[in-house]
Amino acid sequence: MRPLHLIRLCLLPLLLVLSLGGCGWAGRHDEKSKPDGILIHGYVSVAGAAAGVPGTPCLAPSSVPDIVEGGTVKAADEGGRPIAATTLAGGVLAQNGSGYNCNFAFELRNLPGARPTYLILVGTQPATPFDTKELREGRPAVINVSAAPATASSKPS
Repeated sequence: MRPLHLIRLCLLPLLLVLSLGGCGWAGRHDEKSKPDGILIHGYVSVAGAAAGVPGTPCLAPSSVPDIVEGGTVKAADEGGRPIAATTLAGGVLAQNGSGYNCNFAFELRNLPGARPTYLILVGTQPATPFDTKELREGRPAVINVSAAPATASSKPS
């Protein structure tokens, strides 16, 4: 091989690596926050669903009237200011160790990734905080809701 050809072969990979630094690919290993546009996926799990075949459609117990298909889900900042909204999907029955849950999925797209936490608000349920880092890594936002037991009426019939 000629020496000039050998030098060109050695310089080509070096120039390629040096050019990548200018395109934004290199030097991003120490960043603490992901750019905007994160996806939050999760579900509301309502305990006390009627027994049935897991994976089939279900309804939340009547004591939880705000958790229904089409119900409102909001993402808010730490101060409770809403940032994005979506709706709940239809309920899907799931079995746990002690009974059945009715799970309602949701997705919130294109949220800013720079804030440390998000509050997820579903219907009239209390806000549930989630760590943004965990959500960015694909961990689902699971909101557990207990169905209030039916209370007996004190009115005479």
